[in-house]
Amino acid sequence: MDDAERQVVARFCLDLPNLRAEVARLDETKLAQLTRIERAAAEGRPISGLLSRYFGIDPATGNRSLHGGLPGSGTGRAHEELFGCPQGHCSREERPVPAGPVPRCGLTDSAMKRLR
Repeated sequence: MDDAERQVVARFCLDLPNLRAEVARLDETKLAQLTRIERAAAEGRPISGLLSRYFGIDPATGNRSLHGGLPGSGTGRAHEELFGCPQGHCSREERPVPAGPVPRCGLTDSAMKRLR
């Protein structure tokens, strides 16, 4: 999978709880489509086309994220620790809060692997 697709999967993984909540309010067809995208991502297959086709999301510009906010606000991060996708399917990297739990994959709910 190329770097651009890995970034799409990483953003999808981060936003998955929000997408699940939105889809839960919609019909069963959308839920089945999201499940299909989750399965493809977990298997390491490209999902850009599926996001575009099923949800009208432009992976290059349309992925939403709640990770904004004012600079310096929010919890701290442990700079020494870095975790990545447990299967290596995406480019997601997480620094946990100090003494916090190991981050988990949004697709498989498995613990992310320690990169350093």
